[in-house]
Amino acid sequence: MISAVAYSLWGVLLKHNPVSRVTVFNFMIPVFGVFLSALFPGERDQAGGLMSILALILVSIGIYLVNRGSGRPERN
Repeated sequence: MISAVAYSLWGVLLKHNPVSRVTVFNFMIPVFGVFLSALFPGERDQAGGLMSILALILVSIGIYLVNRGSGRPERN
């Protein structure tokens, strides 16, 4: 059920937004993976380590930089 909802949401997003803007959110998969792995016993130390936190920050900055407005209108 979750996969069907996610796939439907993906389709709706692609219908109303440029592909380049939507696909960058695929890079959020590792971010959510780290957060979810922190919930499991024995994974909290690795998920909360300095390198993991730094990697998540860098991924988030990258997503922000790609999606921020450049001030120029998009070409269709």
